[in-house]
Amino acid sequence: MVDIFSSLTTSFSAALPSLIAAIIFIVVGFVVGVIVKFIVSSIIRRMNIDEWFEQQNLLAAIGNKHVSDIVGTILKWYIFFVFLKQAIELVNLTTLNTVLGFWIQYAILVIVAAGVIIAGLIIGRFARNAIEASKYYMSRLLGLVFELMIVYIAVVMGISIIGLPTNLLEYAFLIAFAGVVLSVSIMIGIGFGFAIKDEAKTIVKELKKTKK
Repeated sequence: MVDIFSSLTTSFSAALPSLIAAIIFIVVGFVVGVIVKFIVSSIIRRMNIDEWFEQQNLLAAIGNKHVSDIVGTILKWYIFFVFLKQAIELVNLTTLNTVLGFWIQYAILVIVAAGVIIAGLIIGRFARNAIEASKYYMSRLLGLVFELMIVYIAVVMGISIIGLPTNLLEYAFLIAFAGVVLSVSIMIGIGFGFAIKDEAKTIVKELKKTKK
């Protein structure tokens, strides 16, 4: 028992500097993340990007949250988990490094995937607003379809970043995209037909007169 206790004490004493360094690394990572969030969020606010997003009616796509807060929060946690990953590697415990290292890396990928999906939501809503503003035939429906397609692509990309299989989702998108293209072509054809209906009648009449 004395030998076991002595061995544990020796191991703990040897690992103590690494543990202290790891804790310091974690605290520094959190502080750096908070500072970066404050700086980036302040820059975005000073550039009036939040106001621009509000004017373009894009905030609803991201839950009416300010872009400065979203970007700052993503960067804050990304930096924190990067520091946390390095802190775990400082501790010379193989099992701890393997288990926690995997989940920390996974958390980093989830943060990146979330950023991609949020970007997709913003781009999709911007495209929808642009299409609806054109006042084209069935622009509301087309705008909604394009927004859903862009968001779907962003979600698939996010899932792919995490490392989950996306083959089924990609096939489903291709099928849906083909259906959308066919539907849009039909709608454009119908709209074009209605647009030239009067001109077509005039041409037919002229042809009949020519034959007579």
